[in-house]
Amino acid sequence: MNILYGVNATGNGHISRSRITISELKKRGHDVTVLFSGRNDEDFFDLDEFKPFIIKKGFTFIFKNGKLNVIKTLLNIDLIQFIRDVFKIKKDYDVIITDFEPISAYAARIRGIHCIGIGHQYSFLNKIPKSFKMKLASLFFLRFYTPINTTISSHFFHFNQAILPPFIEKDLKQRNDLKIKKNSFLVYLAWEERDKIISLFNQIDGNEFIYYCSIKQEIQIGNVKVKPFSNQNFKNDLISCNGLITNAGFQLPAEAIYLGKKILCKPLIGQPEQEHNAQTLKELQFATVCEKFTKNEIESWIKYGTQKQKLFNDPLDLMMKMVENPKEDMSKKIAEKWN
Repeated sequence: MNILYGVNATGNGHISRSRITISELKKRGHDVTVLFSGRNDEDFFDLDEFKPFIIKKGFTFIFKNGKLNVIKTLLNIDLIQFIRDVFKIKKDYDVIITDFEPISAYAARIRGIHCIGIGHQYSFLNKIPKSFKMKLASLFFLRFYTPINTTISSHFFHFNQAILPPFIEKDLKQRNDLKIKKNSFLVYLAWEERDKIISLFNQIDGNEFIYYCSIKQEIQIGNVKVKPFSNQNFKNDLISCNGLITNAGFQLPAEAIYLGKKILCKPLIGQPEQEHNAQTLKELQFATVCEKFTKNEIESWIKYGTQKQKLFNDPLDLMMKMVENPKEDMSKKIAEKWN
């Protein structure tokens, strides 16, 4: 099949998941063109394996100090450019896949091409426990942000719905060459203020914090090793760390759970999906959840925080069948992936 695959690039989770699915689609002989949106060109990294790809502006969620900035997010929308980009998509695709990427989804709707939504967000369209805010987001935002025909969703748990386990890179599953460093903790807080994060972790003695953010080259500031984004280096540090400190996204916590890392997470304020993820992680005892990162909170987690490993079954083969046969009922096979 000739496939257009849209990837929401606001955060790195969608890109990480898409590395897995797009690579497998190509191995199975499909022609895949990737469309990224939601991030400035200069902020992308390690995209060679996605070629051929297109980068468009799309829509970007803007956060400051761990909180969604609604006004700046709305002011950043260029609706005219969005419409132009949608109509530039040609008709010669057999199917369009979107990982929460709106340009590809609306192009599919306008061109009459079947659109498959792949990703964690689409799990909220199922009958799963949701807060009032998440119910509103599911009814309006999720349905209109990326209009789709069928979904392939994933979550930390199935909730007795047709939801797949998380997609985990084979490289993470097969690596056993790196020793775990007891006092080393990986920090990924893309939406928090950098200087405050570095200052906070430098108050906690006896530990090393590996902090990834948008810098050009690695620097050491006290006990904080600040690193530029790199897909391979990040995976190495995730494998060898003792624990993960992050916001309440989906893909990265799922990888940490698979590896048996203890997790401390804080949901982004004003982001109902992250609030839901945090609550689910807490209820399943996969993570410690806090409202604010403080010295006492982090020290307590380092000393008393527990870890719970879950070796999720690989859903990739079934996902491929769902893409290639979108009208076939796969609910029983999906349920078997949780056994």
